[in-house]
Amino acid sequence: MKMMKLFLAGSMAISAFCFTACSDDDDDGIGNHLISTHDKNFMTQASYGNWSEVDMGKLADSMSADAGVKMFGQKMQQDHTTAQNELDDIANDWDVTVPNGPDSMHIALKQQMMAMSPHMFDTAYANGQVRDHEKTIALFEDAAANSDQQRLKDYAKKYLPAIKMHKAMADTMAARLAMP
Repeated sequence: MKMMKLFLAGSMAISAFCFTACSDDDDDGIGNHLISTHDKNFMTQASYGNWSEVDMGKLADSMSADAGVKMFGQKMQQDHTTAQNELDDIANDWDVTVPNGPDSMHIALKQQMMAMSPHMFDTAYANGQVRDHEKTIALFEDAAANSDQQRLKDYAKKYLPAIKMHKAMADTMAARLAMP
């Protein structure tokens, strides 16, 4: 009988230890090691894109001679800051590090564009926005269809309509600026 009580007490202690050891501090139970390379790449590229849009939007707001370009730049700052804040929350929940600024290509491009005249800047900015949003649409469509994590699929689906709207606005802006 004593042996049985010791056995049960020991079993309960081991069970309690195992239960405690297996508990997870993450709200969603997803650790960095469970996020696929594809999903990490999406978060990295989306973050670079958001930061580039915010940075170039600020530049457009300060350098442009065109009220429409300035307004577009302000919209890029607003919308992409919101998207980045949400992406930061997702990455933090999963202990994934995402960039906290634009990629080196956009940093170099910004330096070149800072030396342009206002009209040259406006044209280059508008055309760059068309190209960047085409790439971003493809990136977000891929994540919406192929992400391993529902939360990233939802994020991509949530922002895809706004990104497509940005592309349409950039197309209109580029066409208007190309007119003599």
